[in-house]
Amino acid sequence: MTRNLKYTMHLMLACALLMGCQESSSDATHQSTTPSTPGTPSTPGTPSTPGTPSTPGTPSTPETPETPGKPTTPTTPVTPPDNTPPDSSAIERTMDGLMVLPITYAPYTTLQIAHRPKIGTAIYSAENVKTLINAGELRVYEIDRYEQYGLGQEDTDGEPWILREDLLNARDDDFTHQGKSLAWFWQISDPQIIDEESPCRMEGVTIAPYVVASAYRAQGKYSTHMFDVHLQTAMRISSMASRPFDFALVTGDIADNAQENENGWFLSLMGGGELNPDTGEDDDPIEGPNNDASDPYYTQGIGNIPWYPAIGNHDLLYMGFSPVNDKIREACVGDKLVDLFSFVDFLGSHDIREGYRVGFQDASQPDSPVVTSGTTPADPHRRQLTKVEALTNFYNAPGLPVGHGLDPATIQTGWGYYSTYPIPGKPIRLITLDTNSGTFSEANMSVEQFNWLRDEINDARSKNELVLVQSHHGTAKLDSPISQSTFQQLLASYPGVILHITGHGHYNDSHVYASNGRGYWEVMLASVVDYPSQTRLFEIVHEGGGYITIYITNLDPNAPKDSFVDEALNMSAARTFFGMDSDPIKTWTDEKEHRNLILRTKVPAEIYENLDRYTWSDTIESETLLKNLKYNPN
Repeated sequence: MTRNLKYTMHLMLACALLMGCQESSSDATHQSTTPSTPGTPSTPGTPSTPGTPSTPGTPSTPETPETPGKPTTPTTPVTPPDNTPPDSSAIERTMDGLMVLPITYAPYTTLQIAHRPKIGTAIYSAENVKTLINAGELRVYEIDRYEQYGLGQEDTDGEPWILREDLLNARDDDFTHQGKSLAWFWQISDPQIIDEESPCRMEGVTIAPYVVASAYRAQGKYSTHMFDVHLQTAMRISSMASRPFDFALVTGDIADNAQENENGWFLSLMGGGELNPDTGEDDDPIEGPNNDASDPYYTQGIGNIPWYPAIGNHDLLYMGFSPVNDKIREACVGDKLVDLFSFVDFLGSHDIREGYRVGFQDASQPDSPVVTSGTTPADPHRRQLTKVEALTNFYNAPGLPVGHGLDPATIQTGWGYYSTYPIPGKPIRLITLDTNSGTFSEANMSVEQFNWLRDEINDARSKNELVLVQSHHGTAKLDSPISQSTFQQLLASYPGVILHITGHGHYNDSHVYASNGRGYWEVMLASVVDYPSQTRLFEIVHEGGGYITIYITNLDPNAPKDSFVDEALNMSAARTFFGMDSDPIKTWTDEKEHRNLILRTKVPAEIYENLDRYTWSDTIESETLLKNLKYNPN
């Protein structure tokens, strides 16, 4: 492909992204599905049985080749000038007078290029900088000093897929690489969209090592921007593939503080159109449009890609760890800084008050300084939602499918678990769990929900379906009343369960769980708001003979240098050195074995013979598109 042709293709793609004219998938993939009939609290609606497999079409008649004409006199070719922009340059656009957040001219995944945290310079060694941080002489909010001390992120080599065959005892001769793509989808987790001006935040937590997840984030003012560029990055990949994504998963912690405006920003990001990330008064710290974090901008949205949410602890708890009461709810819509210690009993210890200080960010100034006393402009949209309200918002959200898989009757009982077929007419069942205790941040599962899950798995077993499970929490800290081992044994009891997809931990991880010779993979994705700020592509392929290959490819946001989101990524990378992690670079390196993966497993004959009754795509997007992207950061 010539550089000029590549330039033309990217300009056409930029137009498609801007005008919302990306290629649509088949009617079956993108049709609106009718929500299941409301069930009783213990039995949400069971998904409908997949339709009859389609009959392969008759091959078209080959075209007749043209008759060669009379040879022409050859002429000397003229090489046009190469005006192709660098891969890393910004595609800058506006829509309705509003900025569309820029993305890089060329797309990439972490197969092509990765990013890692950095610390230190030729003048200040990494150890020198760590000493300053630990002594309190360099604070996390001093973002104007990050560059001086070499804090931020840097480019590094792309990361190839790592093959994992833990669930295969031995490879048989029938491993044929037949290659039928069963599902091609995107996951985003823990965006934790932040209203950094809210009076009920802990922005005053700026002393190492207290800088934990629910504390000061310099990048917090860019949380909607980070989500949007991630979404643009993924949607561009979808539009370049032979088919759009079959669906998308949002694995919880959508809001950071369960606030109505945070939840609403998410819905605007998914729906597309104008988004105003400001709150309280109309702040314009840098006069004029499209030049600061408070300015409104235009969002592309997810278009016709069906999406399915799982609710997380930050979507229903105060700062993700404490139940919301009327006193907290009233304080958050006011203008006075909230003393969270008077609301949350377990934070009442005097020993931690110095580290855990309340505060907000003053968005009326360009650098959004931390304020730990006084008032902030009030905003009624900071009201914290109940769990039922948050789930109802997801159910009523625009886009496909209607209801996004949720069951209204189950919502009214205070739960957000459901089951659906994410690719209509195909034997792949998605089971979404609600792993929230409602009282603290960690995982929990009621007996009622566990019994429902068992019924869903048994129903899938009777129909020889593949099963994907998603939830906000993983099972690492699942305790009473259902234990981790009890839960894992249930999933492993049916060989059609191949994946449990999670978030919550803000890092990438993967584990295989097996019981009685059967097993499945549990994979956790890092968050959007915290480093490394990644989303994830999945592709599930039937290789033939029951062998299943699962491609997992992480995406960094394709943010141009010096853009808002590039600044946010450097802030979030720098922040890792102010927390409880003694060596963020080693942590990032060790995590590599859980990022880009090829997982292999095998399903029994009754399941793969059922799969073979259906028509699937012959194009493996991971092999034909993702692996072959080219990107030069220079």
